Amino acid sequence: MPLFSRSFLSFLLLLLLPMSAAQAQIEITSDGGVVRGIPTAIVPFKIVDGGSVEHQIDQIVAADLRASGKFDIIASNNYMSFPSRTDQVRFKDWRFIDAEALVIGEIWKLGGDNYELQFHVFDVAREQEIGTGKRIPNLRERDLRTAAHIVSDHIYTAFTGKPGAFNSRIAFMKRSEIEFQRFRHRLMVADWDGYGEQEVYASWRPLLSPSWSPDGSKIAFVAFSDGGSVIKVLELRTGQHKTIASFKGINSAPAWSPDGTQLAYSTSKDGSPDVYVYDTLTGQHRRVNTHYAIDTEPAWTIDGQNLLFTSSRTRKPQIYRTDLNGGATTRVTFEGEENANASFDYDGSRMVMVHEGGQIVVMDVESGELTWLTRSKFDESPSFSPNGDMVLYATEYGFEPALVVSSSDGRVRTRLEFISGDVREPAWSTLK
Repeated sequence: MPLFSRSFLSFLLLLLLPMSAAQAQIEITSDGGVVRGIPTAIVPFKIVDGGSVEHQIDQIVAADLRASGKFDIIASNNYMSFPSRTDQVRFKDWRFIDAEALVIGEIWKLGGDNYELQFHVFDVAREQEIGTGKRIPNLRERDLRTAAHIVSDHIYTAFTGKPGAFNSRIAFMKRSEIEFQRFRHRLMVADWDGYGEQEVYASWRPLLSPSWSPDGSKIAFVAFSDGGSVIKVLELRTGQHKTIASFKGINSAPAWSPDGTQLAYSTSKDGSPDVYVYDTLTGQHRRVNTHYAIDTEPAWTIDGQNLLFTSSRTRKPQIYRTDLNGGATTRVTFEGEENANASFDYDGSRMVMVHEGGQIVVMDVESGELTWLTRSKFDESPSFSPNGDMVLYATEYGFEPALVVSSSDGRVRTRLEFISGDVREPAWSTLK
């Protein structure tokens, strides 16, 4: 068998290679290149009644924006004033510390577990507010963290012109040792930064390759039964799941179409693995390609008319593209001996993939130019954020599994330290 990406071989690896658990953490840390983003001051939000809340809004917003690589957060010990309302803002205080963006706000406790958050965003150079301020009403205290992500998205859009991705979710697989050499495999979902992880499915056998439906209501994934690997679809609201591919042989790598009506996947039911498409409306399975090589890891183009896939047609894995309307199959990647597990960003202008067996790279589709996000030998399962400005992937830190988010230019890397344990196979959702 040719050498393929770790995600393709993980059927065996998850069974044979025990991994040590990462220590629990409660914060997000940034690592990597020098940040040259927009210098931004985020004033701690004032709690109007003088009390306290569990979640520090300014810290959550700072972590969000920092991870994107487009904002450079100015430490609060440099601030000359701490306004919470527009009439308290003195722009000279913020020009003095070279801030270009300023964020202020207040949290109102309205009685019981009822809160309201108000915030304002300013362009310091122009000495003007962007918009007219925002208020997020009807919050419980546990909702304040989600509100902070909404604040981050608003700031991100105001200064970049693109939607933020901080109010989105991720899925990943987690293996827990219940007792000596007996493991529980769990499909987890969490906020984009790993906070609030929840188990949505579990099995005593390995789970692989989660894939979000476009509306975020379902996750397709690979599970194992007595007969081998099967592809399931889980309805998150109800917890109900059904098997959509359980053919003899290997069934792997599900991927939702952009309109959510089809699932591409790979199966070896007719010999070597080929790519098929399952129609969720009719229940029909259609074979996309036929080749003696291994074809796997399909991913849709943005228009839903083509599929990328990983193939061993040149002995070692490379990315190919096939026209679903009967057109040609063409090779896409040429730089390097191995490229695998590719997918597009939100507008189809870039691809992220595993390069040379364990490096994460982003390729410009038009020019073919590569941007290295990592140069490790242990990185896998890359997934673009909904706006294409960040990439989630699995790696190892100090020989322990970890999930990391990189800015799509590779300058900033952020380990998701809310998540600990033997974590693998991450996937980023669409926006909520």
